[in-house]
Amino acid sequence: MKGCAMRTGWMLAGLVGLSAMAHAEDGRAGAGRYEALPLAGAEGGKGGGRALILDTRDGHVWIWSENELMAAPDGRRRYGSGFIYQGRLRPGSQPGELIEQLPR
Repeated sequence: MKGCAMRTGWMLAGLVGLSAMAHAEDGRAGAGRYEALPLAGAEGGKGGGRALILDTRDGHVWIWSENELMAAPDGRRRYGSGFIYQGRLRPGSQPGELIEQLPR
């Protein structure tokens, strides 16, 4: 009897864990929705990391830069990390097709 009760307890704990994981995923963006691709540093830039970020569901594209020239709240210019929105793409219909941005 003790072994059966322990087995039932472990099964119940496993079901509760799986249920919690399923509910936790409801609020998330989904596995693989956002994909990041590393980019080479721009010539003449201050260096640092850059990545192209693609929203695979809606087609939005951003560039994340570790060291981008931007305006600070006080109006001065400074270097810092930031996202630069590039626009939205539409799905392609065949490999090698040139995809243009959709209007904003």
